[in-house]
Amino acid sequence: MKIIRKPLRVALIAALLSLLMIGTAYAAFGRPRWTGTRPGGDVAEYTDLAARGRMEKTVGYPFRAVEHFQNGYVFRKMRVAGEAVFDEAYNVLQEYDSVHLYYEKPGAPGLTVSVSPVLDLPDRGKAPAPGGTRTVEGIEVRFSRDHYRLVPEDYEKTEADLAAEAAGHYYISFGADEEAEYDFSFASFTLDGAEYTLMADGALDEETLFAMAGELIAAGPG
Repeated sequence: MKIIRKPLRVALIAALLSLLMIGTAYAAFGRPRWTGTRPGGDVAEYTDLAARGRMEKTVGYPFRAVEHFQNGYVFRKMRVAGEAVFDEAYNVLQEYDSVHLYYEKPGAPGLTVSVSPVLDLPDRGKAPAPGGTRTVEGIEVRFSRDHYRLVPEDYEKTEADLAAEAAGHYYISFGADEEAEYDFSFASFTLDGAEYTLMADGALDEETLFAMAGELIAAGPG
C-alpha cells in the first residue's frame, strides 16, 4: 500500500493538485491523520456523466453532479479513488472511496468537485473557521481560501511557518522535490451523508463558488 505523508482534508486537495503533478496537505482533525491511496476502488476515468450510476455502485453512495455550470464551466471527466485514513502509526482507521469530477472553462483555472462519505472518526477536531458561510438552497455552504506550501522532507519549519499555521489556512506538505506555493479557494457543504468540496485556483472568488455550490445542491441526486 502506498502511503502519502499528507495531513487530512479527506484527501480532497490532492485531487486538485494532482492536475499539477504534486501533493499537498491539510489538517482537519485535532490529532494527526494521514491519507493515502489503497488497493481497490474504480480508478478508471469516465468522460460521460452517464457512468454515474456505475460509480455510485462502486463508492456505495449517490452523489450530485452537473454537465455544466451557468458561468461556463463544463464537465470534462470523473474518477473514483480508493483512499484510507491512517493514524500516527499508519494503522488504518477507515477506508472509503471518493469521487472527483473535473470541470474546465476556456481562459479560467480548472475546477474540481470532490465527494466523499462523511467520516466518523474518534477525536475529531475542528477545522479552521471558514472565511465565510451562506445558506444556499437550505444548506450551509462554507468558503475558505488557503495557502499551501510544498517542501522537501528535510525542510525545517521556521517561526514564521509555525505562526502562520497557528493562524489557520496555511499548510505545509513534506516530500516535494523542490519548494512551491499555491493558493486555493474552496466551497464545501454536507448533504445526504456526503461531503462536497469545490476547489479551484485562488482566483475564483466566494460569490462564484457559492453560486456553483447552489447549482450542485439544486441538481438533486442522479
